[in-house]
Amino acid sequence: MVLNPRPSITPQSLIAALINQNVLSSEDLISLLGPERHDPPIALLERSIVKNGILSDRELLELKGRCAQQPTTTPETVGIPVLPAPLARQLGSVAVAGSAPRVAMIEDLPNYVERIQAELGSDTGFEVVLTTATQFVTLLNQAYGDGAKEEHRPETGNILELLDQAIGLEASDIHLSVGYPPVLRINSALTELHYRPLTNNWLRQEIVRLLGEDVLPQIFATHNLDAAYSYGPVRFRINIGGDKAGLTMALRRLPSRLLSYDELRLPPSAQAFAELERGLVLVTGPTGSGKSTTLASMLAHIAATRPVHMITLEDPIEYILPTKRAVIHQRELGQSFTAFDQGLVQALRQDPDVILVGEARDTATIRAAVTAAETGALVFATVHTYDAVSTLGRIISTYPQGEQEQARSQLAYILKGVISQTLVPAVTGGRVAAYEVLVGNSAVANNLRQPDGLLSLRQVIDTAPKDVMQTLEQDLARLVRNRTVTEEEARFRARYVDDYERALHSLGG
Repeated sequence: MVLNPRPSITPQSLIAALINQNVLSSEDLISLLGPERHDPPIALLERSIVKNGILSDRELLELKGRCAQQPTTTPETVGIPVLPAPLARQLGSVAVAGSAPRVAMIEDLPNYVERIQAELGSDTGFEVVLTTATQFVTLLNQAYGDGAKEEHRPETGNILELLDQAIGLEASDIHLSVGYPPVLRINSALTELHYRPLTNNWLRQEIVRLLGEDVLPQIFATHNLDAAYSYGPVRFRINIGGDKAGLTMALRRLPSRLLSYDELRLPPSAQAFAELERGLVLVTGPTGSGKSTTLASMLAHIAATRPVHMITLEDPIEYILPTKRAVIHQRELGQSFTAFDQGLVQALRQDPDVILVGEARDTATIRAAVTAAETGALVFATVHTYDAVSTLGRIISTYPQGEQEQARSQLAYILKGVISQTLVPAVTGGRVAAYEVLVGNSAVANNLRQPDGLLSLRQVIDTAPKDVMQTLEQDLARLVRNRTVTEEEARFRARYVDDYERALHSLGG
């Protein structure tokens, strides 16, 4: 027996009230919820409204009460463990203390009141009051414990809700694994969200939600999938794999806009690579070091300033480049080409001026990139190495022993530069890039032609004018000197600690 009419509050009625009272516009919903705006879970809608400062939790509660013409909870309300905890979590409903039996509910869905009535007994009367998603979590923890125990943690909603949380918390990465709660990387540190461990079925369901059923056969056949996903104005790069427990998913948030050279701190000598007509430019660094962001900025600059034909070969396409003065064809592995070396061969038949090779890992791709640069195109390629010298050594070592002398000669002729970078936590929050820059000149070319010349290349970089070349250690020292990063973080990322200390000392650090 319900002592008052059930509340007529749903996500749709709440959205209508927000729009009618000029709290939100239809355009606001697009940026707030992305594709989920058409049928949002009410908890996601409410958290997004409060998190983005559109309404306070108290204002949202008052709006829900006016919309449904129903009583609401008050700040001093306390949750009590009358309903079974799993049912309370499932229904978004929790019994609360008061002079008469009351149940606080987030929304009105079919059979919710009837299921609560059946649990309490047909002769038990209770009053329904409204609460918000945020207050519900507080009431639930009061009723069933502080949430420290796993069985008191709520189930994870859906992947779109996690994307919303990641965006709100300014997380750079989301890690999802079977047997673990969702984990976010915030300011370089991993933070576990307060949810129950994920299941294999949940991960499979959410992969399908993002990418569709068609990706499952590839995932189960190769245990790997790279993709990208746009959520409103935010774009994520996705990798799906597996471990001993089941599926895994890692999502990296990409900047919502292309960054300028100044925002990237890109050295002028590196910026100059975008002005070249031909040759090979390598951008290197470990996974997650910002290589794609740097390249996107340089390619966007070319597109804005030069009438060129640009072809990109990517896995997946991460940034949508503005065309402006250029003709741009962005191609994705598995969609527009089957392998990087084959994609390069195809690109060379289409009159390219600028080519981006998303990954140059194998001999065939490296050979094709070198050939493309020899034919007169400006070729940018990424390599997963840690500094300029090891990058060139990696490329030469991919050739058979009998072909390495020729490879060194080819590199000496076409190499225009190498940018190696890493990301360092900034003192003020977020991360900042540190760069090593090698510029192809006669000294670099002469060393490349020698079998043992790579050993001298670091000295060439170290002794060059600092506005021409720089080592990573020199740039880390400048970041410390400018109080942009801490000395501890810089030292941790330096490959040659003695060189870093020497550079810091020379700057007066």
